[in-house]
Amino acid sequence: MSRRPPDRREVMPSREAMGNRSGPSFGTRTNVSVPISFGLPLIVVGIALLAAAISTGRGLYWALGGAALLGGVGLFASGKRL
Repeated sequence: MSRRPPDRREVMPSREAMGNRSGPSFGTRTNVSVPISFGLPLIVVGIALLAAAISTGRGLYWALGGAALLGGVGLFASGKRL
């Protein structure tokens, strides 16, 4: 297959020229997506807040712990790579 002259360019660039487009991530070294990297710590914080709510009985800890746990699970579930 012959090469194109330098003054002509491709109308539709190839996949190699475009690169692999994926979701937001911290790069190929870690291979962990952004939703997973924020979702997992939120799950841990939510469990810790719920444990504090059980021991103290305060409603604020129940609300914050439940919100953090649900938000973390939602983010973790939306991530595609791990």
